Amino acid sequence: MSDAKRLARQMELALNGGAWHGPSWHEALAGVTRVGALERPIPEAHTIAEIVLHAATWHDVVRRRLAGESPEVPANEDWPPAALPDDGAWAAAIVRLFATGNALCDAVGKFPSDQLHMHRPGLDDTWFGLIIGELEHMLYHAGQVGLLRKAAVQAAV
Repeated sequence: MSDAKRLARQMELALNGGAWHGPSWHEALAGVTRVGALERPIPEAHTIAEIVLHAATWHDVVRRRLAGESPEVPANEDWPPAALPDDGAWAAAIVRLFATGNALCDAVGKFPSDQLHMHRPGLDDTWFGLIIGELEHMLYHAGQVGLLRKAAVQAAV
């Protein structure tokens, strides 16, 4: 298995489950309702909905960067407002999270392994740095979702 395919596999585990680190995105979001996603159990922390929208944005940005684009990410796209007027909007946000995540996994798996440690044009970073950074980002935010869920339970007690 190539190094790029190994990295893609780790991203797949972070999204869908089976990793040794703990709950995946799929597991962390299981049973979260729109109402629960919009709760703010920790003052001044992001909501689950905001984190989901943010993560989906970055899946897509990293995928596009791997494809040679240089998308800028304005604040309203980095942390989009979580305007989820109904359950369908929440369901669509979840679908987008996994669609962008799976597309990213596919792009990482197809990335030429012999280019992973090459510097990205105009940056003091490598393609490997971009990919591993996004994997860390995925895990960090999935962990946040887990903590927010626990905080919401504590707040309800």
